[in-house]
Amino acid sequence: MKTVAHVPEETTQVFADHFNAGDVDRLIERYYAPGAVLADSPGRPASGDELRAALAKYFEVRGTMKATTRHVLANGDTALLVIDWEIEAKDASGNTFTIPGTSTDVVRRGADGTWRCIIDNPHGTK
Repeated sequence: MKTVAHVPEETTQVFADHFNAGDVDRLIERYYAPGAVLADSPGRPASGDELRAALAKYFEVRGTMKATTRHVLANGDTALLVIDWEIEAKDASGNTFTIPGTSTDVVRRGADGTWRCIIDNPHGTK
C-alpha cells in the first residue's frame, strides 16, 4: 500500500490504495491537504465535513478502484494531474458493474516533502 506521495504522480496510488482499503478517514488524512476542495458535482465545491460526505457516495459502492495518471504538468511545488480511474463493484444481485471517470487534480508538495491534493475534480472536464 502506498501511504504517502513523494512525487506528484504517486498521489494517484495513495488515493486508490486508501480507497480500496475502505478507510475514508485515512484517505482524507493522507491524500488531501488541509482546506482541500473536491468538486462534489460539476461546479459544486466541497471541503471540510462536506468533503467527507462527497467521498461517501464513492465508498458506498464498496468497489475496487484502479487509477492511472495520464498526464502530469508540474511547476515547482504544484502539479496538475489528469487521472483515468474506474471503480468495479457488484450490485445487490451480484452483477458486476463499472464506474469510469477522468479526474483533474491539483496537488502540492508540503513542507514535509509529501504531495497532497488541494483541488480534486473527479468529473474531469465536465
